[in-house]
Order: sequence, then C-alpha cells, then structure tokens
Amino acid sequence: MAENNENNNDNNKNVELSLKILIIGDSQVGKTSLLLNYIDKIFPEEHISTIGVEYKEKFIKKDDFNIRLQVWDTAGQERFRSITKSIYRNTNGVLFVYDITSKESFVNVKNWIKDTENMDKDIKGVILGNKIDLENSRVVSKEDLEEIGNKYKMPVLEVSAKKGINVNECFDKLVDELFKNKSREDIIKSFIRKNKSDLSVSTKATVKNQKGCCK
Repeated sequence: MAENNENNNDNNKNVELSLKILIIGDSQVGKTSLLLNYIDKIFPEEHISTIGVEYKEKFIKKDDFNIRLQVWDTAGQERFRSITKSIYRNTNGVLFVYDITSKESFVNVKNWIKDTENMDKDIKGVILGNKIDLENSRVVSKEDLEEIGNKYKMPVLEVSAKKGINVNECFDKLVDELFKNKSREDIIKSFIRKNKSDLSVSTKATVKNQKGCCK
C-alpha cells in the first residue's frame, strides 16, 4: 500500500497544464511587442500591425506544474472586433494593455473589459500601462492606473515592451491571479492540458509590416 501511495504522489508531480491568454487593447499600444519580447526576447523596430490574431506559445514552470501558455495577440482596430471576439472561447486570462502616452487608449480599456465580461464574466485579467520608457511623454498617471484597477478589481502593472521592464512579471502576475484561491486539485481540474490541440480558432493570423516604430 505504501508503494502505491508513493506512485500516486509521483504521478501528481510535474502535472502539465494549459492556459490560454489574450493580449487586448487599442491599436499601437504595443501588444505585439509585448508578445515578441515575452516569447522571443526581441523588439521590432518597425511597427507591426496585427491582422486578426497572432498566436505564440511558451512553456513555463510554476511550483511543480509545467504550464503551456498559449498567448494570443489581438488586433486593436474596430473593424477586426468580430474576428477577435471569436477567440474568447476557452480563454483563461487577459492582459488589457494601454499606452501611458495615449489618454484615449487608457479610456478605451473599460470598453475592452466590457467586451471581455460580455463573453465571460469569470475571465481573470491584469491591466497594463505600456511604454514607460517614454516617461517624458506620459499623460496617464500611476494613480489613474491604480484607480481603474480598484474599479474593476484587477491587478495592475506598468511595463516597457521595448526595454523588457516587467514583461515576465505581468505574465507571472496573471498566472498567479488564475491560481489564486484555488486548491491544487482545483487548478488541475481547471487547467489540465488536453491530449488534443487546445487551439479554438480557425482564423489564420497574419501580420503586416508598416513604417514606424512599435513600442
């Protein structure tokens, strides 16, 4: 019996989970740069406009869980809203991104949160203020960020996709939020990786290079 218990404990170690994460926000707030910095450790010097969705994945380890993060970069343009809404299916967490040098992108965060809540009220999120490397051009204060975080009861963080500041931390914070107040058994039940592909969107992601710098 003792041997069986030991085998069961071994089977419970290194459980593989799968989490689907969306990066959402207005166009040119730096969503694609955030994705590329996190996955590939690169920063595109030319502006990349996402057409539809862009998908990448990364394997991380938390506690004794092996986690496959499926990270989806969504187009911010209004005309692509109908496309991006289709990828909310089976989503676990969302990074809501705005540009600290753009008041409009910050104001629009509430619209992106509303869209997400309309799809699934239980989706967890983190609100991110990007481009802190442009501090001299800041128009959205840290106090503004804290206020919206309190309003929607979400963690907040300021980042720089260009400099890599707090990039890993924002994804870690979202994973922590997904695991928050869950027992080990609940985590496994909620996020256990299926044998088949978890991809739920048939839309092919394409990107278009444009002149300019995407931060």
